[in-house]
Amino acid sequence: MKSEIDTRRPVVRRWTAVLALAVAMLWGGNAALAADPSKGRQIYMKHCQNCHGLSGKAQMPGVPDFSRGEGLFRPDIELVRQIRAGRGMMPAYEGLFTEDELLDVVAFLRTLR
Repeated sequence: MKSEIDTRRPVVRRWTAVLALAVAMLWGGNAALAADPSKGRQIYMKHCQNCHGLSGKAQMPGVPDFSRGEGLFRPDIELVRQIRAGRGMMPAYEGLFTEDELLDVVAFLRTLR
């Protein structure tokens, strides 16, 4: 006769795995994995390439060179916040793009390395 603990063990393992995956995705900043880099490319080409270059190579002093990975060693959510808020000469894009569009841009940026 199995104990109640033995019959609940597979359920607990399954929920533990789901919880661990959710925490890893939130903590690791992998939101851009579900984003669309081709949509992000379109936004980047229209709004970002003048300063950051067609291939991510900076066109102005003090601008991150995405072709070398500069500025991309942070979680996706932090990059999204920075795009929204702007920084230095970069304008704030708060309200111009949806969260999904910003994640699309981040996904595209990650293809430039």
